[in-house]
Amino acid sequence: MNKILVLAGPTASGKTEVSCALSQILPLEMISCDSMQVYRSMPILSQAPPRKICRALGAHLVGFLPPDREYSAAQFREDAESLLPQIFKRKRIPLIVGGTGLYLRALLDGLFEAGENMPPKDEAFRRKLEKENESRSPGHLHAELKAIDPLSASKIHPRDTRRLIRALEVYHLTRKTLSSQKSNRRGIREKFPPSIFLLERERDELYGRINRRVDAMLKEGLADEVKRLLNKKLSQTASMALGIKEMRAYLEKRRPLFEAAELLKKNTRNYAKRQLSWFRHEKGVQKIIVGRGETAKETAKKIARAWEGAA
Repeated sequence: MNKILVLAGPTASGKTEVSCALSQILPLEMISCDSMQVYRSMPILSQAPPRKICRALGAHLVGFLPPDREYSAAQFREDAESLLPQIFKRKRIPLIVGGTGLYLRALLDGLFEAGENMPPKDEAFRRKLEKENESRSPGHLHAELKAIDPLSASKIHPRDTRRLIRALEVYHLTRKTLSSQKSNRRGIREKFPPSIFLLERERDELYGRINRRVDAMLKEGLADEVKRLLNKKLSQTASMALGIKEMRAYLEKRRPLFEAAELLKKNTRNYAKRQLSWFRHEKGVQKIIVGRGETAKETAKKIARAWEGAA
């Protein structure tokens, strides 16, 4: 039976380095599972693997989409699933790598699919919710949906504003929950059983890596990259990249650079906590504890042994 290997983890946990080391042990071909790495023209923001590494890993779904195009979990699922037969035909192991939990869940377990009689859009209601999202506390829309449709809320990430608004809009228009009007589409978990490995580091070490990464991003030209992007039309998906809001405040002289950098570090650390919480609740996850001073090669060997033991 064809199986897939999944390497998950929070930002800055070392997924790319471990993937490269794993490729020296197993015949892998990588599919990126990252909502920002799909975009080109924003390599610093997305922290996409360099081209040399992408070539070495045979990486897919990296830097192929202009930042004015929307992308979604449903589109990722379709794109990733279409790649699997090709990779298996080349007698290689698909390695799904990334930190976007919703995308991984969509691929493995499916998404709710629209029924035939879904209601049309209500633009005025959408604008009202968008204003609420901007003015109220983070998580407000998710909490509102959870109160009326906990099943849909459990399947939508709290930051996925577009899907939250649609679910609330459906209830507003029909007085029926989105979950009652949709059927669950099965994912690939049964067809291509996954071995899911979650990289975990001690919290202070992970936070130190995040802080150093932000410092490096600034040296690489993060502010200039954001400035170029803000002169273009960005999709709603791309505009959610960590770093855009923080650097925009600096570019518009609302914050000094050191404050914008500290805020980006804080927001990235909070994002990492949410990522870990998400992955820890996924089915069949095996934690890989990365010790202090442990090399990517050593971590890769642990994963390879666990993979071969499960094969």
